[in-house]
Amino acid sequence: MPRHVASLSIRLLGPLEVAVAGRPIVVDTRKALAIVALVAAERRPFARDELAAMFWPEADDEAARGALRRTLSALRTAVGESGLVIDRTQVALDPMASSVDLAELERLAASSRPSDLEKAASLAGGPLLAGFALRDSPAFDDWQAARAMRVDRTVGSVLERLADARLGAGDPSGAVEAARRRVALDPLDELGQRRLIDMLARANDRSGAIRQYRELVALFDRELGVAPLRETTELYDAIREGQLAPGTTPAAPSPSAEPGQTAGSSTVGASSRVVPLIGREREVAMIGSAWRDSAPDGRIVIIEGEAGIGKTRIGETVASAISGEGGVVLAARGYPGEGAIAYGPIAELLRAGLATPNGASRLAALDEIARLEIGRLVDLPAPLRAAGPAAPDGASARVRLLDALAGALSALAAGPLPGLIWIDDLHLADDPTREAFAYLARRLDRRSLLLLVAWRREDLTPNGLAAADEFARLARASSVSLRRLDRDEVAAIVRASGPDEPDEALIDAYLAESEGLPLHVVEGLASGVAPGSAMPRAVHALLRGRVASVGETAAQVLSAAAVIGRHFDLTTVREASGRSEEETVIAIEELMRRGIVREVPAAAGQSVRFDFAHGRMRDVAYEAMSLSRRRLLHRRTADALRLERSASGRDDLSRFALIAGHERDAGRPSDAAEAFLEAARWAESVFANREAIEHLSAAIALGHPDSIDAHARIGELRSRLGEYPAAAATLETAAALASPSDLPAIELALARLHRRRGDLAASASHLASVLGSPDLTDAIRARALVERSVVALRAGDLDLAGEAASAARTVATRLGDPHLGGLAERLVGLIAHTQGDLAGARAALERSVALTAGDPDPTASIAALTALALTQAADGSVDEGVATAGAAIEACRHIGDRHLEAAVENHLADMLHEAARHDDSMVHLKRAVALFAEIGDTGPERDPGIWTLAAW
Repeated sequence: MPRHVASLSIRLLGPLEVAVAGRPIVVDTRKALAIVALVAAERRPFARDELAAMFWPEADDEAARGALRRTLSALRTAVGESGLVIDRTQVALDPMASSVDLAELERLAASSRPSDLEKAASLAGGPLLAGFALRDSPAFDDWQAARAMRVDRTVGSVLERLADARLGAGDPSGAVEAARRRVALDPLDELGQRRLIDMLARANDRSGAIRQYRELVALFDRELGVAPLRETTELYDAIREGQLAPGTTPAAPSPSAEPGQTAGSSTVGASSRVVPLIGREREVAMIGSAWRDSAPDGRIVIIEGEAGIGKTRIGETVASAISGEGGVVLAARGYPGEGAIAYGPIAELLRAGLATPNGASRLAALDEIARLEIGRLVDLPAPLRAAGPAAPDGASARVRLLDALAGALSALAAGPLPGLIWIDDLHLADDPTREAFAYLARRLDRRSLLLLVAWRREDLTPNGLAAADEFARLARASSVSLRRLDRDEVAAIVRASGPDEPDEALIDAYLAESEGLPLHVVEGLASGVAPGSAMPRAVHALLRGRVASVGETAAQVLSAAAVIGRHFDLTTVREASGRSEEETVIAIEELMRRGIVREVPAAAGQSVRFDFAHGRMRDVAYEAMSLSRRRLLHRRTADALRLERSASGRDDLSRFALIAGHERDAGRPSDAAEAFLEAARWAESVFANREAIEHLSAAIALGHPDSIDAHARIGELRSRLGEYPAAAATLETAAALASPSDLPAIELALARLHRRRGDLAASASHLASVLGSPDLTDAIRARALVERSVVALRAGDLDLAGEAASAARTVATRLGDPHLGGLAERLVGLIAHTQGDLAGARAALERSVALTAGDPDPTASIAALTALALTQAADGSVDEGVATAGAAIEACRHIGDRHLEAAVENHLADMLHEAARHDDSMVHLKRAVALFAEIGDTGPERDPGIWTLAAW
């Protein structure tokens, strides 16, 4: 037979092209082309009502049908008689007279032959319907986005297998070309990037592999703010060092799965291993038992749960098991944007039943009236079509239709075993579909079948809620309410997804990322992207649909909540959103009803707080806003937080940190910098050292004019944390920027730092600069003299130490400053201790402890307590010394000074050792060693005093 030549050619991959006999068609409306694209891509007939509802959603039924008639008339004129079948009920493609590149691509993609993969790759000329869009048909846009995702996955699978085939055939350059095309589909797919790097190396392009890795690092840092996974870095290291072992990297996850099927995907991860249904065994067993009990009278099972909880996976698992045992399964689902298509899922069930063996003969047993009613929804085979006029409208006509549908579905699902009729996402279906299903559910006597439905209760319309309650009240109905997975169940999914045993940190990361929702775990594993980085596309699409489903006022409040953060309170969200209190409460109630936010119990006297049902939900809501709206809401939130009082339960430290962050994101850098400085002051007041450093650094980055003081404060805080190299660098930066009047205080800080590090010469040099400064204030002079005394004492120069201490005491007395006097008294006591005058030392140190008790610098009190403890122990009062040293250790912990804590622990160990309390001594010595090991000074020890800080 001669080969058939199609007269209608449709190109969907890349820019849309529709041609007849090689000539592009000309139509006056894009919707005509969109209808051709839809019918060609789905390869099934579309009812006229279905098309009218999709393409003219805002028009009433009559106007939509009229617009469709005009569009189809123009399309028929442009296409002619070949390729497209347009009749009074539906529009379909004639497969014998048409060719569609997407259909050919999907046929070839199912093959494993390299020649077929080559042809498939050549067909993939670009994204589905590249550059094509409609302005006023959101249902078509949703379909196009979902279908494009499926096409990308199919093309990705083809390119991955083609790369492997070319590499196996000895064509490394061709393998690299296919791998590059795969990466171009999704540059953030790290598994695809890793395969490309690997193949570049195997093509002897070592520099290209290294360059690709560095481009990946830059891309991830720019787009995601994360580093590549350990496996990618290890591959790079092996290539750079010439140690790449033979073999190939693992295959990427199959991209052919439907986005909406992810919660039930049978394969995930690099090895395409089957992921068992975990954490749902009891529910599956219960539904299986209901199916076995559904003869002779039927049963109903309702699966309820939030988005991503695994309803689809359970339904598919049950359906597969029933089909495997020989039961007839009819399955359909609701789709976004198709709620206006009457009886859409019911028609899908009827078509599925007609496609089963003997499906048509089962319907033949129905009477002519029933077949006439069914023919109003689906195109029946010619022998089954009933002649006769359309039934008149009215209550009796509706009953006839519902009774006919119940009879047809029962007949199509009949068999030796109970049948299964399964509708997923019934909350998305139209009211007539729910009515027809409820009609059948109430009439299950002598009908051997299980009705299985799944919905999200929070997304049901008021009519849908009423239908759901009616379902639940039926005598033969039972419900399955799905909970989130616990850690053990998440761990089981992660372990089942790949060949390597994951570490506990990775499992915890997936648990935190998913918050127990199976879809998030499975999609995250399938994407190959580390938890906490890019959101898997299927998860993003699902959450975006949830966020877009709310009303206008609720959307405004939701946007404000997303800007505030994961947790928010009523007062702040009301102020930020600009809505009234009543409007805000109503909006939050809607968000709670839709399962987007939830109420968090509040402590007595505090505002009611709310939380997003999932952290990623907040991310999607935030991303949906324009930059200008985000800035407006951040500004309002900052202003609301400034007015906030203690009823919120927030302390001033967190409040000012939040204000600063919102001011920065609002585009007000000067206000943000000032707020960060205020937050730093609060953090320093409670010795939250790292938080204070972060806030000060943010203020510097935002250009605060007093950056010198901020640098100096960061240096002091890093010194307290024992991060000496970083502290020195920051203080030197402050010194470089400082004016002559500000420089002595910074030089003094550097002197203390170097003394703590054990570099006495550097400390003495900075002190000389301080004391040689003109116009030096007495307060700085006194503290510098104390430091000079400490350095001299550490160096063994008792005369200079005593002279400096005496001079410091004189200045302190003149100023009437007890804190400065306390510093000087400590040095007098240490010198007396060194000279063997324990009584004089004890008296001076007790005065020092009393005078430094209220010193703003807590290290002065710690130093005085430690010196007194050493003197007490040396004077025979060991227990008294241990108690005093314990108080010093508690003070060290309070301010977070690890070096001082290590030093006091070491002195306490020495005191106990001298007292022959060796076990107790060893406990404190181990603590000292552990603490000292954490100190961030990588340079050489210049003096043993860095270990003991024997004199401060």
